[in-house]
Amino acid sequence: MMTTYLHRRQILAALGAGLFGWACLAPASAQDWSLAKAAASYKGTTIRIIGEALAPLESLNQQKAAFEEETGITVEIEQHAFDQVIQKTTADFVGKTGYYDAILNPHVRLPTLIANQWVQPINKFLADSALADPEFKLEEAVLNRDWLYASLGQDDELYGVPFSSHTIYLNWRQDLFDNGEEQQAFKTKYGYDLPSPPVTMQQMWDTAEFFTRKAGETLAGETLEQDISGMTLSGKRHISMLWNFYNVLYAFGGMVVDSKTGAEYGPVVINSEKGVKALTFYRDLVTRFSPPGSLNYTWDEQLAAMQGGLAVQALLWADASYAISHDDSQSQVVGKVAYSGTPIGERKIVNLHQWGMFLPSTSKNPEAAWLFLQWTQRPEVQEKLMSTGSISLTESAYHTPSVQKLVYAPTNYYLLSGKVLEIDGKPAYREAGSALGLPKNYAEAVDPVTNTPQPVAFKLENFPEYAIVEEILQKHISAVLAGQMEPKQGLDQAVEEIYREVPALAEFKQ
Repeated sequence: MMTTYLHRRQILAALGAGLFGWACLAPASAQDWSLAKAAASYKGTTIRIIGEALAPLESLNQQKAAFEEETGITVEIEQHAFDQVIQKTTADFVGKTGYYDAILNPHVRLPTLIANQWVQPINKFLADSALADPEFKLEEAVLNRDWLYASLGQDDELYGVPFSSHTIYLNWRQDLFDNGEEQQAFKTKYGYDLPSPPVTMQQMWDTAEFFTRKAGETLAGETLEQDISGMTLSGKRHISMLWNFYNVLYAFGGMVVDSKTGAEYGPVVINSEKGVKALTFYRDLVTRFSPPGSLNYTWDEQLAAMQGGLAVQALLWADASYAISHDDSQSQVVGKVAYSGTPIGERKIVNLHQWGMFLPSTSKNPEAAWLFLQWTQRPEVQEKLMSTGSISLTESAYHTPSVQKLVYAPTNYYLLSGKVLEIDGKPAYREAGSALGLPKNYAEAVDPVTNTPQPVAFKLENFPEYAIVEEILQKHISAVLAGQMEPKQGLDQAVEEIYREVPALAEFKQ
């Protein structure tokens, strides 16, 4: 099986409400340690960090002053477009200039960073009594140890600390789905109750079709002044289109490479019957029920469509949720959008995805940089990061008032941990007419294979040649979406090209 089950191992017990992973009663030796003492030897040092220019990184940039005051270490954070981050860090690593002391990268880049020896394990820092806060236990602090190691580890070695654990999931206009007139009309047309949210792929199809309306028609009792689409997906030849499609592919029981983990090679099977079915489904959602121009859509246009009320549903990254549901300066649908997992086909899935903070092997100040990375995992720092758009993997963040006000927090908690978040002693299930909370109908729905309600994490290919595979798939899938070829033809051609371009995969050609 290619799937990795997130709940094979028992998650260690929390150490105290709001202080998970940070010991409540430290032994005397632990109380002798302090960040200021640990940083004394590095006072006056400047560490440089680089990452993609997104709201959570800007939040960290604002918070760093507290670390600087406590340690005397200066932190410079560079924020650029992701492509520029790759260019700048690669030049630094290849040239061995040691300019950067920490980098932010998605976990799919980790095997490449390890293969080139560009990053170093953090286990030695965790084991160093002079540098490691004895009250901090990373494996206990996180929601899910399996997720931590699957995304930031290799061969039982950890290479980074979590920054944002966002995944792609369903956004839906709960205000429209919960509307009585729409519920009655849906049941008349489809013969079953309007699901809020759609739990299955068939339900997502039906609701996308149902809510696609033209200007002049009515929606929730009001006459539309513009067209409304039942779904928005990425259709441009871009990584956003591919990763949106992956959620449909794996929900249909398909996969790209038949291997146990993303770092392993195996037969390329995306052109299987399940893969063709998934691509046909995705193509039709894009071309029939998504906004005009969707063949030029990336995540940015999807986000804008949801914020502007032009679409009723979307598969979008969780880090877009804050901009949709809590930023009334940009969004017209604050309080109207709720969040659920990717609808179920043959599997109940969640895509494993993690942004991490890593220490380059060429860093001139790895100890000082480690103290900063460790500091970012503090409960109060994680709370502020999540309250500005990050998705925390740290248990403590979800037990703070500011995070519990985020309408999407309970859904993220469930997808990352498989557990139901409790707020004020009650399960944080969504109630009809409210955007806040985890949809109970999704939480209780079972995976058809395991017959358990826990979503199964699917892998993203991240062996060193993964970018070649992604580029080939983008080329052929975008041609299918544009109507230049049928799904089976496009996927067959993609597989043949992958085998030609990636010798390590060609060995598995059957």
